[in-house]
Amino acid sequence: MPNLRLTVLVLAAATALAPPAYAKTTEPAAESALRGYVLGRYAYADDALERSARYFDQARQLDPAAPVLTRRAFDLAVAAGDFARAAVLAPTMAAAEQSDPDVVMVRLADAIARRDWKAAEVLRPGLSTAGYSAVVGPIVDAWLQFGRGRTDAALAALEPANFNGFARSYVQEQRAHMLAAAGRWQDASDAYANLLTATSSGGAFLRAAEADARAMAGDKVGAAKLLVGEEPPIAAARTRLTENKRIGGLAPDPRRGIAWLSVRLAADLSRDKPVALSVLFARMASFLAPDVSATWLVSGDVLARSDQRDAALEAYSHIPDGDALAATARVRRAEVLEALDRGAEAGVLLTARTAAADADADDWTRLGDWHRRAERFPQAIAAYSRAIALSSGGDTANWGLWFLRGSMEERANQWPAAEVDLREALRRSPDEPIVLNYLGYSLLDRATATAEAATLIERAAKLRPGDGGIIDSLGWSQFRQGRYADAVTTLERAATLEPTDPTVTEHLGDAYWRTGRRIEARFKWRAASDLDPSAAQKTALRAKLDYGLDAALAMAVPK
Repeated sequence: MPNLRLTVLVLAAATALAPPAYAKTTEPAAESALRGYVLGRYAYADDALERSARYFDQARQLDPAAPVLTRRAFDLAVAAGDFARAAVLAPTMAAAEQSDPDVVMVRLADAIARRDWKAAEVLRPGLSTAGYSAVVGPIVDAWLQFGRGRTDAALAALEPANFNGFARSYVQEQRAHMLAAAGRWQDASDAYANLLTATSSGGAFLRAAEADARAMAGDKVGAAKLLVGEEPPIAAARTRLTENKRIGGLAPDPRRGIAWLSVRLAADLSRDKPVALSVLFARMASFLAPDVSATWLVSGDVLARSDQRDAALEAYSHIPDGDALAATARVRRAEVLEALDRGAEAGVLLTARTAAADADADDWTRLGDWHRRAERFPQAIAAYSRAIALSSGGDTANWGLWFLRGSMEERANQWPAAEVDLREALRRSPDEPIVLNYLGYSLLDRATATAEAATLIERAAKLRPGDGGIIDSLGWSQFRQGRYADAVTTLERAATLEPTDPTVTEHLGDAYWRTGRRIEARFKWRAASDLDPSAAQKTALRAKLDYGLDAALAMAVPK
């Protein structure tokens, strides 16, 4: 079975109470604290964070003695990215709330943003109470020392040998930033180099920072050698170096140093599953360093993964055209718009980019991907063709573009062209399982070059034995060769790997039928019918359930 299920993962957030009809069109006044509270909850359910924050703030003003309203207003201000408002609310909250992690971080971030080191040092002990003693506390301590001019003490506090486990990588990175902020360029360059051998997180940004330190130390040749590749931070740094401009460091002061720490924490905390704390750190990063595009990009990503998609779009909008991360932000915006069922807006965004004079292969590939997800095969083929024409590299490069165009041609029933492209993709990447599997299955499905198809699929299965789609193709190849007992064994393994795939389940039912296990076959066909198959597949399954495999195949219209 081809691995063609390349669709956008749409995160569906269910709400317990649908907002009233006026929620999206008008903004009625909060005439009472209770009404403000209710309207705030409706606005929150509608993902209108800023409007929700306003309602809770109005409710609080109408009933300032209600602590729940102050807390809600504070939480919404943080979620909406209004740290200035959250910082005003934080000191007014009840004493019991003052040790809350969110409150501590907001108050501390506000003091750091104002460069009020004395106030920050008074607030700092609250981090330990809030449970941030392992990583955040020591780094904040060091930057506060740096802010007060105690550079040697600050660097001594960030000695990596004094930390263990995951805390060491954060400390090591922050020490490199601090060395650069102190103008100790050679030491900073060495620290970044050592860091890059130990971590892959934020590699492009760190490599650009190392290049900046090298250039500032007088080694522009060494800096240039580091800036190889097309990752946005690397390309932007290379351009600035070529133009004899300062590349720029990541953390020239405590504000940006702690902002970068927050970016790292937000990204790491939300990598597997978003948590509320990741939103706090992301918002704190953009509050402390609104001039750093990466803080807005990470904020947008965390908010999008937390189902706060409108807020994510607003965060991405802070990244201006021409910025090193503008292209990445554009892609993220398009993904969020599609998740919001605003695919047409996503298309406008991506199409406009391809009309630009400097549009490149990546821009056309993204447009092709947008058409592919909506199954507009001719448009996808045209976009991928343009991407291929603009792409660079030798024979081993860009196999993915040839594969994508070939798969779209196959879906559009343009098999001769598809076969040419799929074979070109295989020539460029002979051991790529997805290409081996797709070409093999396509040949098998057309009953042409059956022996070659079996060989291709077997190679794919050896390279990726845990891929249920590829194992299904292997089982189906055995079925088509008449090796029904082998097919049952292989397809049962595929069904274990892909228990909700209708094609895998249908294939297993067919194999059961051929081995005389008729009741189990019908059970699998019925199960496949309940797994959201395509309309054509559902018709075929209905025929198998009604008449059996042989009669159903006899009734099927030949391809």
